[in-house]
Amino acid sequence: MIRHRASSGEVRRMLALIPRESVIDWSSMRRPTHLCRLVLLVLVLCLPARLAGAAEQVRLLESEREAAVARAEMVLGARQEILAAYFIIGKDPFTLTALALLRDAARRGVRVKLLVDDQWNKIPKAVEAHLIQEGVEIGTYHPFQIGNLHWTWRRMHDKLFVVDGEVLLAGGRNIESAYFGLGPTQSGRRNYLDCDVQVRGAVAAEARTYFLSLWASHHVEKQRTRRGPAAETRAAQLLDGFQDWIDARIGQELASSAPLLAEPIPVEGVRFIHDAVGHKRSGGVARELFLLMDAARESLIIESPYLVPSDALREVLRRAQARGVHVRILTNSLSATDNLWPQAGYVGHKKWLVATGVELWEYRGPECLHTKAAVIDGKQAVIGSYNLDTLSERLNSEIVLAIDSPAVAERLRRSMDTHLERAWRIDARGYPEGFDEPYPGITGWKRFKLRLLRLLAPFIEGML
Repeated sequence: MIRHRASSGEVRRMLALIPRESVIDWSSMRRPTHLCRLVLLVLVLCLPARLAGAAEQVRLLESEREAAVARAEMVLGARQEILAAYFIIGKDPFTLTALALLRDAARRGVRVKLLVDDQWNKIPKAVEAHLIQEGVEIGTYHPFQIGNLHWTWRRMHDKLFVVDGEVLLAGGRNIESAYFGLGPTQSGRRNYLDCDVQVRGAVAAEARTYFLSLWASHHVEKQRTRRGPAAETRAAQLLDGFQDWIDARIGQELASSAPLLAEPIPVEGVRFIHDAVGHKRSGGVARELFLLMDAARESLIIESPYLVPSDALREVLRRAQARGVHVRILTNSLSATDNLWPQAGYVGHKKWLVATGVELWEYRGPECLHTKAAVIDGKQAVIGSYNLDTLSERLNSEIVLAIDSPAVAERLRRSMDTHLERAWRIDARGYPEGFDEPYPGITGWKRFKLRLLRLLAPFIEGML
C-alpha cells in the first residue's frame, strides 16, 4: 500500500491567513466538519521529513502575506512543540486569529510556549486566561518588580518562532496587524515595511536551546492569569469565531493551484547569534555584528529603522571607509518614523555620516521602515531584530541570523534596492538632495517636538 505524502506546495495552497477586512462576517461562513479538519491535519502532518544532514534551507519572507502564510504553515505542521518569543503581541483580529491557531495546536497535543515582553503584552487578559486553561503556556519577560527596577529599560526585543526544533522563523516582525499589511483597517495605524527569514536545519535546534534557556531563567514570569467563568467563556467564543474563519479560508484554498510561498534556497551555512540570557555582554549580538561588518571588503548595504550611532559603530564605519568599503544605509525619515526619540538621536549624526563616506538614504513612506538587515560583499545576508542604535547595542536582548549564500544575499539586495524608490538621499548639509530644508513636508508642530527632544538627546543617547 502506497501512502500519499502531501508536498509543501499542497500545504501552502491550504494557507491564506491574512484577513482582508477589519470586520469579519461570521454568518457567511460554515465551520468545516470534523472529518474535513482531520483530513487537513493529516495532510500537514504527512509533510516529507528532511534528510538528516541535509543543507539548511532558507526562505526570505519579504511580503506581509508570505510572512503570515509561513507562520500558519509552521503551526499547522507542528507535531510536538511550538516556541514563540516576541517583543509585541497585539489584540487585533490578526493577532487573535494567530492565537486561535496556537490554541488549536495545543488542543491536538502540541506543547505551546508563548513568550512576550511584559511591557508590550497586549493580549486581552480574558483571552490570556482562556489560552492558559487550554494548555498554552505564557511567560512575560521582565515584569515590573520593585527589586529589579533596572529591568524597566532592559527589554526582550527578540522575534523568534521555532517548531519541533526543526524550523526557525526570525526577523523584524512582531505579532500585530500593522506588521502584516492590516494596520490601517484593523488598528488605524500605518503599516510596517519589514522582512523575516525562515530556516529549516540544524540552526533551529540552536534557537530552541536559546529559547528554553530564556524561558527557564528568572527573567521570565510564567502567567497564571484567571478571569471569571463568564469572561473566559466570551474569550473562548471570540477565538472560536477566528478559528471558524481560518478553517473556512483553508477549505477555500484547497482548490487553489497558485503557490503562496517561493521554494526555499539551499545555503552554505547559517549562524544563530543571540545575546546571553538576561545580560548584555561583550560577546553578544553587537560585537558579532560589528565583526561581520569589519570583515567586509567591498560593500555594506544596511537597513535599520532607527540609526543612533554609538562610538563603537562610528569606529566600525571609519574602518570601513579606510578599507574602501562602500557603505549604504537606509533609515526612516522624520515623516516615516514611528518614534521621535531615536529620530532625535539620529539627526545630529547625519552630517558626520555623510562626511565619513556613508551613502545615507531616508525612507519617505507611506509605511514605516522596520527591516533590520544587511548584505555584506554580496555574499552574506544578515537579518534579525537588531537596530543600529544604542538600545539594541547596550540594553535590549536581540537575535540575528547570518546567512552565507550569494543567492539569498542577491535577493535581499534587490529588495533593498526597490526601497530606494521611495527614499531620498541625504547630502552633506544633512538635507534631502534637491531640497533647501531638512524636513520637507513636515508640520511645524512635529518639528517643534523634534527640537525639544534634541535638547534632551545628548543626556540620554545611551538609551535611544
